[in-house]
Amino acid sequence: MQLTLATSYDASPEEVFAMITDITFQEQVFERLRVPSYDVVVGDAGEDLAVRFHWQTQPADVPVVARRFVGNTLELAQVKVWHRPDVDGAREADVDGEVTGVPVKVTGTTRIVPAGRGTTQAFDLHVTASVPMVGKGIEQVVADAVRVRLEKKFEVARAWLSGSL
Repeated sequence: MQLTLATSYDASPEEVFAMITDITFQEQVFERLRVPSYDVVVGDAGEDLAVRFHWQTQPADVPVVARRFVGNTLELAQVKVWHRPDVDGAREADVDGEVTGVPVKVTGTTRIVPAGRGTTQAFDLHVTASVPMVGKGIEQVVADAVRVRLEKKFEVARAWLSGSL
């Protein structure tokens, strides 16, 4: 299942990159989602920079019919490996994630690119579940959880960049 999202910020690519690789910013996103538990680690990955997330969704985020297969909550782990910037400040990251205990993968890319006086951040992700008969339904549950987190991140980012956080 494809998941594509994008947003624009009134900030330079350098400012957006500094924000999205800031642990405090990422913690604000998870706090606003009211997730039961989360962990964020930012560190070097050779010449690249890795941002690692691990979080658990709220029970209300998992439909009752899916709980038989995934449990009452989803536990997601994700790594974004950000590569060096282009001359114009644009960057791309490889995204690799999984759901703990369930054969579900989230892969793809995210990009931050200059757009006029601001920056656009785009996600192109693919959610794949290797569960016979119910895989598409589980993919939808995971895609929804990832979408909710990204939309909340966009909201928190605008507040962060405007200085209201």
